[in-house]
Amino acid sequence: MAPERPEGGSNEEALMPGGFGRAQPQRRVGKTALYEVRQLSVAPPQSAQLPAADRAIQAEVEAFFAQSQQEHPEALALAWSAGVYNPLAKVDLLAVGARFLEPEEEDWLALARLVGWLDIEDELDAIYFTAPPPDFALEQADWYLRPDLTTFLESPVLLRAVVQQYPMTEASLRSAINQKVAGLGCSAEQRTRFVLELFKQPETDLAEGDWALLLFELQSQLSGER
Repeated sequence: MAPERPEGGSNEEALMPGGFGRAQPQRRVGKTALYEVRQLSVAPPQSAQLPAADRAIQAEVEAFFAQSQQEHPEALALAWSAGVYNPLAKVDLLAVGARFLEPEEEDWLALARLVGWLDIEDELDAIYFTAPPPDFALEQADWYLRPDLTTFLESPVLLRAVVQQYPMTEASLRSAINQKVAGLGCSAEQRTRFVLELFKQPETDLAEGDWALLLFELQSQLSGER
């Protein structure tokens, strides 16, 4: 099981200029790499459409954060480590050629949400395209898992590294499966029949990779997708 997360920021933080706070959750309707990038992209604001007074305020705020980054880089590095600051929040991901998520990354994120490792309703809200301090260089940017939206991370970690460092254990998957079965109100007999129909073998003979598939199938049943 993943270790407990230390106390962090509230899930109700508002998005502030300069990357502080969090973007509004984006809903996922498909599981394609191109859609991942498009949905997670935060388009630059249309400043020209804002009233003159609002544009002036926005310019002042952006200038403040630019000056703050020069004078207090350690503070921004600390905010980045807490998961609440992303200087690349306004980057057009398609324009900069952000890489597509790998299938194993997509699967890990989905499973991590189901087993309770992600404190979010949509697993894609737990990742963002960012770069580490002190430079926050775009050429070093990649997909990171936000620590404030997980139950086990203390700082942002590369998604590809998390997948390798925190593999899904059979114990975590089976615990989540038991919860899904309880949520469906299935009897032991119904559970046995469901597994036999799905895998053509009893649950005691399931291979390591079968537990993830069983969890996905049960979640589909619980969500009324099947």
